[in-house]
Amino acid sequence: MDYVSPISSAIMAVVWIVYFQLFFLQYKRNNRPYLVIHHAQNENPDALCLLVNMGQETVHIQCVQVVVHTRAGQEKTLTVTQYESVAPDDSNVQHALRQGPVPSGGYLVLGSFRNVILGKNSEDEDSDYLFEDIKGFELRAAVIHGPSTYPVGVRRSFTLRHDGRPKIFPHNIHSEQLNRRKDRNEVRRWLEEELQPKCKGRSESDSSDQSTSE
Repeated sequence: MDYVSPISSAIMAVVWIVYFQLFFLQYKRNNRPYLVIHHAQNENPDALCLLVNMGQETVHIQCVQVVVHTRAGQEKTLTVTQYESVAPDDSNVQHALRQGPVPSGGYLVLGSFRNVILGKNSEDEDSDYLFEDIKGFELRAAVIHGPSTYPVGVRRSFTLRHDGRPKIFPHNIHSEQLNRRKDRNEVRRWLEEELQPKCKGRSESDSSDQSTSE
């Protein structure tokens, strides 16, 4: 009977290790950001495009971009934002700028897919391309997630068909989450292209000293 106690202790240790692993995995899952780029009304290009925060933490949207692919083989990156002036006391400034904090379960209206794709070119007669020239596009966003030191991202690709009435179809049912270590450099590149910072680097202390002054 002397061996019963050590075996019981070993079994209890295994049970606690398994329990701790399950608890840790659940904790990571609950604190992981999850963003959805949502096409609100099926394949209609004039439907609203929503950026939905399905995570449990508030996220701060730093930039939203669309990468347009034309039939001529061109690729162009546009900022999805409001080009009209916004008053500081505007109560709807977040939706106007397409930036700012989005709470858990909240969403940001990016505009109609047609306007998102064309950007400020939608009212520009001398734009580089027309809506009919576009064969596909990728929507992507870089956000700051509270528990994370690094910006995280989300992206989703769509195909645009012009046989008869224009229709938009997603490549798949998922919005790709870029919140792993291997994705950090790509999301950082989006932000640096958008913000054009004086100092660039992988972290606050890696050639990106915020205290640098003229």
